[in-house]
Amino acid sequence: MRRIASHYIYWQKWYRMHYLELDAEGRFAGVFPLEQEIANTEFYDGTLLPVPSGVSFPPSGAFSMEWLAVSDRVTVSSFVYIYRLTGISPATSELGTDNGCGDCHVQRL
Repeated sequence: MRRIASHYIYWQKWYRMHYLELDAEGRFAGVFPLEQEIANTEFYDGTLLPVPSGVSFPPSGAFSMEWLAVSDRVTVSSFVYIYRLTGISPATSELGTDNGCGDCHVQRL
């Protein structure tokens, strides 16, 4: 089992200070509140985005609302990749426009 926490997670909606959990095979188990320190939990700054493992990413290069739509397709027990986005948060003005975030850094965990 793998637990990954972050300042923000997007999966069907925005979560602040939560962690996502993957089983031993890399299947998505869900998003849970980070209420206390949990042993062996990885913590990353920025935003975590679960993406179905069969999807080639990034869909359009720069961050856009298209990324969030891809994450919305993730279901519990589906195989996923986890992407870490730095330079954006739910408060970022680009999330509400078609402009994308050119200075956003993307890392697959």
